[in-house]
Amino acid sequence: MDLSEQEVMALLHSATRGNDPSLAAAFMHFGNVSALLAGSAQEWAAFESDTGASCIVYKAVLQRICSGRLRPEERQVVDLLRDLDVQVLIPSDAAYPILLRQIPDPPPVLYRRGIWQDLNTPQIAMVGARKASPQAQKLAQTFARDLAANGLVVTSGMAIGIDAFAHIGALESGHTIAVLGTGIDQVYPKRHHRLAQQILERGCLLSDHPVGTGPAHYTFPKRNRIVSGLSRIVIVVEAARNSGSLITARHALDQNKELMVFPWSVLHHQGMGCLDLVVDGAGVIRDLQDVWLALAKTDLRLELQSMPEDQSVLNIDLSPDCKRLLRLMGDTPVSSVDLSARVKKPVTWVQEHLLELELANCITVSGFGYVRL
Repeated sequence: MDLSEQEVMALLHSATRGNDPSLAAAFMHFGNVSALLAGSAQEWAAFESDTGASCIVYKAVLQRICSGRLRPEERQVVDLLRDLDVQVLIPSDAAYPILLRQIPDPPPVLYRRGIWQDLNTPQIAMVGARKASPQAQKLAQTFARDLAANGLVVTSGMAIGIDAFAHIGALESGHTIAVLGTGIDQVYPKRHHRLAQQILERGCLLSDHPVGTGPAHYTFPKRNRIVSGLSRIVIVVEAARNSGSLITARHALDQNKELMVFPWSVLHHQGMGCLDLVVDGAGVIRDLQDVWLALAKTDLRLELQSMPEDQSVLNIDLSPDCKRLLRLMGDTPVSSVDLSARVKKPVTWVQEHLLELELANCITVSGFGYVRL
C-alpha cells in the first residue's frame, strides 16, 4: 500500500494514541516525514537522548510501513481516511492553518473533512453554555448569521447549546467550521448527525484526535485550544462560573486572542462567567459594531499578505457599495463616522463594508481612521 507523508503521520498518530507532544518532538527532530522513514538507529538514539521519549512504537510502525506489512487495523485507518475523503494536514503543508502554527502546542496532525478547504479565512469563535438560555440561543444564531453573511467563518465545537446555534446561524448565510472532540470519523453528540452533514456541505469538520477516538473527559478541553487557535476573536456568548466554555476563554488569553463576551445581568446566573471575564479585561459586545471595531484593531492585511496565493482571500470582486466607499478615501485617515455622514448610511453599515475592503487589501487602519492602499 503506497502511503503519502500525511498518511504516515496519521498512522504514527494512531499508534501513539494521540500523544501530540511526543509526535511533534519527533517531527521537529527529524524535520520531515522522509527523514523519519529513513532514520537510522543512531538518529533515533539521539532523539531519545534529546527528548527522553521512547521511540519503540515509532520504529515499529515505520518498519511495517517500509516493508509494506501493515497490520489490519492500520490498513483500516488508511482506508477510512480515503473513503471519507479526509484531508490530513501536517505542519509542513502549505494548507496548514497559519494561526494554528502560532499557538504554543500546534497539533502535529490535523484532520479536515468537508467542502471548505481554506482554513486561513478569518474566523470568529463562538462558544458558551450547553444548557443555554433562550436569549443566548437567539444571540448566538443571530450574530453567527450576520458574521457569516459578511465573509467571516464561524468556528465552534458542535456541542449542544451555544455551539450548535452558532453553527446553525452561520449555515443560514455562509460557512462554519466545527472542531470535534472526537476522531474525524465520529459524530458526538449523536443527535447532531444531521447538523454534521449540513456542516460538511457548507463548511468542514476538523479534529486533532486520531481516527476512531471516541468522546472522553480529556478530548474536549484538548479540542478547545484548536477552536481558539484558529480564530481572530473568541466570543463567549453565555457562561456560568466554572463553565466548560471558560476553558476556551483561557486558551484564548494564553494565545493572545481578542476575547469578547455579552454583558449579562448580575441576576442571570448563567451569565456570571461572562461578567467575571469582563472584570479580567474581556471586551463587551453590545451590538455587531463592537465586533467590527475589535476586528479593525487587528492587522488583517499583514496576516493575509503572508498567506500562500492559493489560500488567500484577497482576490475577490468588490461590491458596488465597497467601490463607492473606496472612491471617498485617500491618503488622509478618515473615520467610519465621517464616511457614514458622506454616504448617508449608518455607521454599522460602513463598518461592515470597511471590513470587506480591509480583507480585500484595499485599505488599512492608520491612526484614528482608514486610508486607501
